[in-house]
Amino acid sequence: MKINESPYQCHIFVCTKTRDGIRRSCGDHDNGGLKAALKQEIKDRGWKSRVRVSDSGCLGLCDEGPNVLIHPQKIWLSAVTSEDIPDIIQTIEKLLES
Repeated sequence: MKINESPYQCHIFVCTKTRDGIRRSCGDHDNGGLKAALKQEIKDRGWKSRVRVSDSGCLGLCDEGPNVLIHPQKIWLSAVTSEDIPDIIQTIEKLLES
């Protein structure tokens, strides 16, 4: 095993996990669009070398989803919609400035 330091100042994980269709999950919502929109915003701002956006499997709070985790800053966002993207971007901007 090789241990490396992350090349990113923050890594945004967007849960896209789907379950059996009976129980609620983050993947029941349009979070594929959420991830794509976040990626585009990061790209448009020229932050791709500092911020990574990735799919995530279950983060454990399915009933509160869609969930987004900003790592390593330990920022957990629940019930996220595309309308929250400007606030998420503003949060990331503050993190990159600090």
